[in-house]
Amino acid sequence: MNAIIEVPSAGAYFEGHFPGRPILPGVTELTLVLDALAREARNPVSIQGIAFARLRQLVFPGDRLELLAREQEASRLRFDLKREGVLVANGEFILGQPQTPRYATAPFAAPGTPAAAAGPLDELLPHRPPMRFLTSILQQTANGLTCAAHIPGKCALVCDGSAPAVASIEAAAQAAAAWEALRRWRNTGVASPRIGYLVALRDVAFFTARIAADRDLQVSVNLEAAAPPLTHYRVEISLEGTLVTLGTIATFLADERE
Repeated sequence: MNAIIEVPSAGAYFEGHFPGRPILPGVTELTLVLDALAREARNPVSIQGIAFARLRQLVFPGDRLELLAREQEASRLRFDLKREGVLVANGEFILGQPQTPRYATAPFAAPGTPAAAAGPLDELLPHRPPMRFLTSILQQTANGLTCAAHIPGKCALVCDGSAPAVASIEAAAQAAAAWEALRRWRNTGVASPRIGYLVALRDVAFFTARIAADRDLQVSVNLEAAAPPLTHYRVEISLEGTLVTLGTIATFLADERE
């Protein structure tokens, strides 16, 4: 299956990500791939997970991307996304309806270790509404954060009051960025938001097809491995005590001069 994805030259996909330097969010890139597959198949494409995805190149306003997809065994679909023949992203979707949650999570209430006061989120994250999903930091540890988040109704990924489950990964990426900023603050006394990129996903499972906009999510990220500027996190996202997303992500922290 082949298809062309025309990335808009401006507009809602880039609003808040990032001011003065528009970059297509990684989760939007994956959503555009799924939308293109659905158009070609003339049927919605349901996924229960992402075996892996590698976002190798930044995608900018006006880019024209070529999608090549092929079905694998056991309800797997591989895809390659190219720009002028250069590989931009590739991955493998696990097709099928979302799984039943393996367990329930308790809504976060009284953190044992409150987040250190490093200033408002504007001082931790370069993201701005409507692509800022984090609303507060609930708890921090030496290796991670638990945050409150929601997908704003004005976000371009929202349609008819909800967003695809893959959008929840953006909340986890932002929690990872906040943890990095807090770590810099502990070390230097300055948080200073820095642009980072979602560059990989692994063993991601979705337990719902869509997530209602403006509903409170609980997002936990925990350090799995680090080789700066690349860092891997185990992520868990729940809605009102029900698990919605589980997996591992990797982020790349841009140079301070960028």
